[in-house]
Amino acid sequence: MKASDIVLALVVVTVWGGNFAAMRFSAQELPPYLLLGLRLVVASAALVWFAKSPRGMVVPLLLISTTLCTLHFGLALVGVQYIEAGTGALAMQMSVPFAALITWLLFRESFGWRRCAGMIIAFTGIAIIAGLPRIGAQPGMFLLMILSAFFFAVATIQIKRLRRMDYMSVNAWITLFGAPQAFLVSWIFETGQIQALSEATPPVFGAFIYMALFGGVIGQGLWYRLVQRYQTNQIMPFTILVPVMAVVFGILLLGEALTRQLALGGAITICGVAIIVLRGPDIIAAEIAASRSP
Repeated sequence: MKASDIVLALVVVTVWGGNFAAMRFSAQELPPYLLLGLRLVVASAALVWFAKSPRGMVVPLLLISTTLCTLHFGLALVGVQYIEAGTGALAMQMSVPFAALITWLLFRESFGWRRCAGMIIAFTGIAIIAGLPRIGAQPGMFLLMILSAFFFAVATIQIKRLRRMDYMSVNAWITLFGAPQAFLVSWIFETGQIQALSEATPPVFGAFIYMALFGGVIGQGLWYRLVQRYQTNQIMPFTILVPVMAVVFGILLLGEALTRQLALGGAITICGVAIIVLRGPDIIAAEIAASRSP
């Protein structure tokens, strides 16, 4: 890879790592699904220009928006209110073994002993993290983050099976379909939205704008540029750095603590994910297509 493109890849994973800190910060001030709706509106305004005719794909795109936005990102924002940014980012890495498992069960894609070992290692790391005292105080929220990662894996498979793979157009329609769903969930299940908005400080609005534009539109745009230039196995290893950067941002910006147990569990989880990434090009190519941060 060119040195300039390596820098771009590092910029992307750094921006995506910062996205978790922004999620954590803003979700503590605004109801999570209201926050998601606002984020998707901002992203839609930037991505709508890339939207092409969805003829014949409206239903699949609507289903993907439900899985990816309402279930994956919505549940992640609910969970990250109580789970620290770095820990949440590590939990999200479980989307990779979940995707490997789903494609093996449903589509009989090659599994192999190395990928199996990677899954066992990754789940072991998550089990160590789950033993943290602060996780033990909110076990349901940590499981919610794991469930969010599962839905990201499902969305990955859904996008993989689309007949047409124009990434920017797909992401545009996902955000356009996802925003009304998020506001509907907020209207039904959340309260105090107007008061929360009126009391929100400028950094909160800056955080969700960062999530929408930097974590989503700009990050995705730079990433797809790299996808078009290089092979999957050249660029996907960079994504393993996302939870590392999330831990760093959590410490620097949010005052989160890095304990030995979290470091050990995180390192084991990342090692397991790395094994799956390096042994699963088909799975990872599909994950590129998914909207990692719409």
